[in-house]
Amino acid sequence: MSVSAPSRSTERRAILALLAALGCLILLDVCGKWLGRAGVPVAATTWSRYAGHLVVVLAIFLPTRGLAALRTAHPGRQALRGTLMVAVTLLYFAALQSMPLAQATAVFFTTPVLVAVFAAVFLRERPGWATWAAVATGFAGVLVVVRPGTSLPLAGVLLVLAAAAGNAAYQTLTRAQAQADSPAVQVLWSGLVGATIMTATAPLWWSASAWPETPPTSFDWAVFAAIGPLGAAGHLLLARAYRLAQASRLAPWAYTQMLLSIALGWAVFGDVPDAVALVGMAMIAASPQVARLGGLGRRSRAA
Repeated sequence: MSVSAPSRSTERRAILALLAALGCLILLDVCGKWLGRAGVPVAATTWSRYAGHLVVVLAIFLPTRGLAALRTAHPGRQALRGTLMVAVTLLYFAALQSMPLAQATAVFFTTPVLVAVFAAVFLRERPGWATWAAVATGFAGVLVVVRPGTSLPLAGVLLVLAAAAGNAAYQTLTRAQAQADSPAVQVLWSGLVGATIMTATAPLWWSASAWPETPPTSFDWAVFAAIGPLGAAGHLLLARAYRLAQASRLAPWAYTQMLLSIALGWAVFGDVPDAVALVGMAMIAASPQVARLGGLGRRSRAA
């Protein structure tokens, strides 16, 4: 009896950390879309995303851990993770220039089903029928969201799908690396690799002609500065949430991000999904639950 209360308290703290993380990450997406509409180049926004991320995490971990905070068992794997994360950010910010926030978020939520596919291919996992049913449900939901006749641009949809595939590869690699490095090390390396890549390639993408003729406002610059700290806070809070509770207990709460995307897309940009798109978004949100129910069924039969 005395053990259950702390467990419930810990789970509540994990859920609060997860919700705070999702709030930070959807605000990051809002910032990326805002800056795209203001004419800020996608590469410049991505540079700010990782430079700010790196500054925040170094300020948190260096004073107490020093350079040991960057020590990793597999620097090459961490470099690949960071590179994938940069590619995902570039693709997603590019998609947000033309895609409504809610629909882009929904299509991006195919990541969990793609992770199942990648885990089967690269980690030699053997998913059962429920996992493949979840994959089918998720992709059917995408087809409903982007059905013919909508105003969604095909290029934007393809960019989001490419970003989701890159994110699935990133998460698969993170799972493979989870036993070797702590979440703090992984968050640090993500910022370090991202900031390094975007800074080193600045001569390739920095051009005065790429910026709009009307310079960004002071509010635009504030959004530009906020995007990195939001990303760092989101990833640190995610790491804390998953330290406090199992992923299976937190998974149902993850889809509040989709609800937030609908609310913020309407409040900030005036974008509202139609009823059919909402059905497709619900299908995407339900797809991981299909796999989870299949897993529960197997355990109950084994018991």
